[in-house]
Amino acid sequence: MSDAHPITQRVTPMVMVLVMVSLTALVLHLSGCALPAQRQASAPADGACGTELNPSDNTRLAGIEQLLREGKPYAAIAQLDALAAQGMRSPQIDLARADALRRIDRLEQAEVLYRGQVNGCLQGRAWHGLGLLQAQRGEQAESIASLERARNLQPTDAKVRNDLGYALLLAQRFEDARFEFLTVLDLVPGDARAARNLVLLTFREGRADKARELATSLGLDAATVERLIQSSIAMSSMAPSPPASAGSPASPSSAAQP
Repeated sequence: MSDAHPITQRVTPMVMVLVMVSLTALVLHLSGCALPAQRQASAPADGACGTELNPSDNTRLAGIEQLLREGKPYAAIAQLDALAAQGMRSPQIDLARADALRRIDRLEQAEVLYRGQVNGCLQGRAWHGLGLLQAQRGEQAESIASLERARNLQPTDAKVRNDLGYALLLAQRFEDARFEFLTVLDLVPGDARAARNLVLLTFREGRADKARELATSLGLDAATVERLIQSSIAMSSMAPSPPASAGSPASPSSAAQP
């Protein structure tokens, strides 16, 4: 739903390492085999999304996003500062900076940038980042609501659905989480994060035989299965929290402020 997942910061270090398993770099992210995000019919195309970047700047932005995937947020910020010094500003650049700031725990600054884009042409990406940020803060219900908005805006984005599914798993909304992981596996057959998360979920439900059967069918090796068992035990040992409401998320314009 790679870097360690932000949501796992509320779990044990073992779960952080073993399961992510991106919500982002969740900080994780959460690399994964995500399909290109769908745009809403009313959203402008990338070329009309704020300030249009020239080919050279697009290449630089791609390099910055690669730095984030490699877990180098400070280097990414330095490159973003270089773009800013040239007067470059666009929704893509703002969201890249928000992602970098989130990964170095400058959450207030990151939140300002994410919220500045939640009604823009990249609103799905903004809600996704905001959901991961809220997960880092331990704001479980708010995180799920934001990730649901991102999912609704980008329904074929495997990374968003993986992150939402993992957040739902932590909230003990097992059926909702299973739906997200199975959807990812239909969209991106062989997605390793979704496969691990689905097996972890099944262990978490106490269905060990079924979990092992799933692991075999999904091609997970014995060492991975053992790590997922230990992760499930670690998650089960945490103080249980009641499942969050499964009600429909509000529209982005009515999102609750933290």
